[in-house]
Amino acid sequence: MKEEELLEILKKHGPLTRDQLAKITGLPRTTIYDKLSKLLLQKKVIKKPEERKKRGRPKIYWEAV
Repeated sequence: MKEEELLEILKKHGPLTRDQLAKITGLPRTTIYDKLSKLLLQKKVIKKPEERKKRGRPKIYWEAV
């Protein structure tokens, strides 16, 4: 799967986490992260942390620009 295919999934389904993308594509989370990092450098996606008032690490959502 190419980065552009991942970008199309994000455009179609809206902001998604790496876990959600892994379930949709069947790819490992690390592969997803590598592809998202390339798209981020190209300014084709943005990272959005989950808004929460709880402690702990927030989920990171990825969104097509």
